[in-house]
Amino acid sequence: MGRLLPLVASVVVGLLGLGALAGCGTGPSQVGAAAIVGDQVITVDQIQSGLRTAVPDLRIAVDQQGAAQGVAPGAPIPPQLLAQESRRLVTVRVLHELIAEQSRRDGITVTPQQVDAALARAGGAEAAAAGSGFDPATIRQLVGDQIAAGEIGRRVFDRLQVTIDFTALPDRASAEALARQVAADPSQAPRLFAAASGGRGASGLTVRPGQDQGAGLQSSASSVLFGLPAGTVSITPGGGSQASGQDPAQGPWTVIHVSRRDLDAPPPGPGVTAAAVVDENTMFGFGLRQLQPLALELGVTVSPRYGAWDPTQLDVVENPAAAGVITPVRSQTP
Repeated sequence: MGRLLPLVASVVVGLLGLGALAGCGTGPSQVGAAAIVGDQVITVDQIQSGLRTAVPDLRIAVDQQGAAQGVAPGAPIPPQLLAQESRRLVTVRVLHELIAEQSRRDGITVTPQQVDAALARAGGAEAAAAGSGFDPATIRQLVGDQIAAGEIGRRVFDRLQVTIDFTALPDRASAEALARQVAADPSQAPRLFAAASGGRGASGLTVRPGQDQGAGLQSSASSVLFGLPAGTVSITPGGGSQASGQDPAQGPWTVIHVSRRDLDAPPPGPGVTAAAVVDENTMFGFGLRQLQPLALELGVTVSPRYGAWDPTQLDVVENPAAAGVITPVRSQTP
């Protein structure tokens, strides 16, 4: 079977335990809601249904992993794995709603023929669904979402440039303090960032998605800074805090102030990769970043039973203390 597309691969569920999802409890705005995007409700029943579909594949995967560790088939599944994969399912459904609305606004339509062509590279929908935890119909939807997200990104890739101040600080408290100062008086941002960073950041830096910032183009184009609206300051964890189990308040936190976000950049020149030659995976990641302003506009709320929405990473995180924050800065207009 061919390699699954990234959105499909990223949401393959790897555990069992449907009973733990019986009821939403203190849902964000109505009983039975797992998440709400604008006025669209994602229900707990939808999450349960997705997990039930995955059960046969999950059992096989868990038993295979157990066998490699000398554990007999049918061993209990750690509850934290269920919670982790449930968050992934909620994230995917939130992204689906955002992609659908942004596509509507941009006039983007994904045809069945486009989905068929993408799935053909993985041997068709049935082959792609095998072992994935999804049925073929859901696989088609996920692939359609990826195509749409790529087109959302492609339409702005060559035109976008942002001007930012940024730095990395050792803990959340320090990042929050700097963000508050910048939000209160953005005219002082260069001085504040210089004082806080000790030379580890930059001020007045203008970047484009087609520029490799040192970690490869795919990583650079999918950076949070390309999804932040102008006139905002954000804090976001440096990565790894959830997986490592460390205190999410600790570990580096990135602070980014976006002073300008322009869609009239000159045509790509030396050192800037054009959209026409960008691979699908990179464009998909960049396209997802273009959903951030829409997510802020519509509002995304996640039931506490699943965790909290992180607007900087477009993801559901287990601990609210690990979620980034995006804050509008105070207008300098009298």
